[in-house]
Order: sequence, then structure tokens, then C-alpha cells
Amino acid sequence: MKKLILGLLVLMTFSCGSGRIATTETKQTETIVFGKLTIESDKALINKKILMHFNERLWGKHAVWLDESGYFYLKMPLGNNFIALLEYRDGGYYKNIPDNYISINVPLTDKIYYIGDISLVWTPSATDKRNNAGGVVGVLAEASKKGEKVNVSVSESDAAINYFKQMFPNNEKEIITSLAITNN
Repeated sequence: MKKLILGLLVLMTFSCGSGRIATTETKQTETIVFGKLTIESDKALINKKILMHFNERLWGKHAVWLDESGYFYLKMPLGNNFIALLEYRDGGYYKNIPDNYISINVPLTDKIYYIGDISLVWTPSATDKRNNAGGVVGVLAEASKKGEKVNVSVSESDAAINYFKQMFPNNEKEIITSLAITNN
């Protein structure tokens, strides 16, 4: 049984894609969101080693790696969504964010949503390392932690929209600005 669980965890770890989209085509139950994440930190962070999880902290169903400039673009389910977890994979740091603290609402499948330039303050430290000593139980316990609020701001920039248009020159869907909301 242990070998089966270990095998599944290894498979999930190495089968994860970037989460980034290749086209702007979507199913009727999903839409596309994009933006830019900047983490203000006391130490230099490499954007390509930052992974954002939306809606849950464990499986990475709606997770995306930032590109080298900090931009992200991915498919999301229609409706209300939120940033649930930030990972910095250079040392194994994790920051659980409280449910619905940084939230977005994306109701239409035929639109693309720019959710803003999100800037938050976080310096990965020893307290942000996961305690995986308990194996699967330890991972589940860490993922269930509610998280803590971080200083966050959301702004709008033409640069992010222009970047998306350059990445997807054949896109015909309307881009709507619907900035993420911080719920204090």
C-alpha cells in the first residue's frame, strides 16, 4: 500500500504541467484569466520558480507557474475563484492564503479576464516550509491549514494586457478587466 501511495505522489509531482495555456479556446464551464504577480521580498526570488494555486492547496488542478516576467495565464472554472497557495520551489516554501482573501469572479466563458497586477509582500522563511514528515497525512494536514493574510495590492496596467495580446495574437475573445478583490 505504501508503494502505491508513493508511486501516485511521484507520478503527480512529475506529471504537472505549467498550467499555462497554449490557445484561448475554452470549454463551456471555463474561462481564461491572466495577470501579473509581483512578490515583494527581502531576498531575490526567481519568478519561474513561483507556482500559484487557485481554489485548493493540494492537487494543483488550477495551478500555474509564473513566466520569467511574473505573468500568468490559465483556464479557470466559471464563477468565484481565489488564490489559495503560493509556492516558491527554490527551497520548498509554501504560503497558504485564506480562502477568498484574494478573490476573482469570472462568469462568462466567451470572455477573457485580466485580473490585475497583484503585488504582495512575502519573504519565504523557515516557517513557510511544509512539515511532510507524516507522509501523506502530513501533506494533507499542511494543505488544510487556513493560511494567513499578507499585504496585497491590485492595480491595472496596459503592459499586462499588451503582453497577453502578444502571447495570443490570434485571440478573438473580448478582454475584460475584472480586478482581483482583497477581502479583509
